[in-house]
Amino acid sequence: MIDPESLWRTKGYVVSRAVIDASQAARLRIICDDALEQWRARDPQTGRPGGRDATVMRHLNHPAYFSAGAPGLEDVLRLAAHPKLIELGRVILGEEPMFRCTSYFMNPLDTSLDGDWHRDSQYMTPDEATEKAMLLEGGDSGDGVQLQVALVPSDDVELVPGSHLRYDTPAEYAIRRADGGRQNRSNQMPGALRISLDAGDAAAINSLGIHRGRYHTDKLRRTAMITYTKSSMPVFDYFSTQPWFLNPAYRARIPSDVRPFYDAFIVTYADFWRSEATDSRQC
Repeated sequence: MIDPESLWRTKGYVVSRAVIDASQAARLRIICDDALEQWRARDPQTGRPGGRDATVMRHLNHPAYFSAGAPGLEDVLRLAAHPKLIELGRVILGEEPMFRCTSYFMNPLDTSLDGDWHRDSQYMTPDEATEKAMLLEGGDSGDGVQLQVALVPSDDVELVPGSHLRYDTPAEYAIRRADGGRQNRSNQMPGALRISLDAGDAAAINSLGIHRGRYHTDKLRRTAMITYTKSSMPVFDYFSTQPWFLNPAYRARIPSDVRPFYDAFIVTYADFWRSEATDSRQC
């Protein structure tokens, strides 16, 4: 049996089975679906409804979804600090993971599509030559990791194992980038593997490898994603901007057994959140 570290290094993905049991997955789905319905009616961060065909919402742990003491926040916070997920993050990152963000993936309500084949590197670099050079030099995917926890059975994530270690073959390039990506939703990607998860399983993929998601109205998808960064390399952006952690009433709802995990997050970002609030008041 290949150990998770070797699988991640050579294949660019790893699956951890039964991170949570079926009953926990079912309870979390109820909690997250309630947040999703609120988000579709009104995203508390924008004041606008979430789209019917949206496939992801951010910040499941936003206090607006659990106002007036509504239950479920503690469950979401415990999931993001689950020892099995933290250990998997530690293996992948090579050091202690720090919390960054929660997300929720769902199937669209009206319009189905197979996602586009991509590497995250194409959004991180200004042109194809720079992207190719970065990948041939070994890339840089070690600062963070996204762990997807299926709350219902799912096989909506697809990747080309090992592609994070090299650039595209001619056949891969023809689908991913040729002609402005005109064929990037093709179902003919050579060597593609669809990751099959049962409720409670978790998966991580190297985002520099060739991958995509599937978003169909008739294929239920409910996946909670936990994002970590290296403790030594925090990222100050939208995803880590969660000033509600400064509210004593919110912090009081953090379960005592996972409080040290979130204390590290709060200490790292508190000044950033305060400066963001000051800047917004001055605008």
